[in-house]
Amino acid sequence: MKDLPETSRYNWSVYYQDSANGDFWGTRQPVKLKESSSDLFHVVTDKDTHRIDLISWKYYHDVRLWWIIAEVNNIANPLEIPAGTILRIPDYKRIQMKVLA
Repeated sequence: MKDLPETSRYNWSVYYQDSANGDFWGTRQPVKLKESSSDLFHVVTDKDTHRIDLISWKYYHDVRLWWIIAEVNNIANPLEIPAGTILRIPDYKRIQMKVLA
């Protein structure tokens, strides 16, 4: 997805691509959520380095919302999060109002 024409819709999208082999996974619109006092923080352990879906389940009870955690933490490849990384987890009520509405 490099060298896209200036008019490409993908220029304004977040796209996921495997850094190892270049496989394209998909796109979505960007989400902007400023830091808030209601945000939580999660330290990635060895158990969840490749399982951002399980982190999503822990805080949102929905594995499909992993992409929100990836977006607010500027994670390009959700399968490559090193242990010890501190993730900001936006409050579920905020994402309900601003993202999922």
